[in-house]
Amino acid sequence: MKLNYEDKVQIYELRKQGQSFKQLSKRFGVDVSGLKYMMKLIDRYGIDIVNKGMNRYYSPELKQQTN
Repeated sequence: MKLNYEDKVQIYELRKQGQSFKQLSKRFGVDVSGLKYMMKLIDRYGIDIVNKGMNRYYSPELKQQTN
């Protein structure tokens, strides 16, 4: 299951409140190792690191200009 931004924030808050990785894994359907990795990223870089941005579109003309 893919997690959206709100799910990731909720997981982070629940973990800080003391829930185990195993409980969170069952609840959200995500592997424990993925949760641990996400927690380390958030601790190091802040909660905004898990917010995915939109893909950028570069027109062919712009790509030609950069070459």
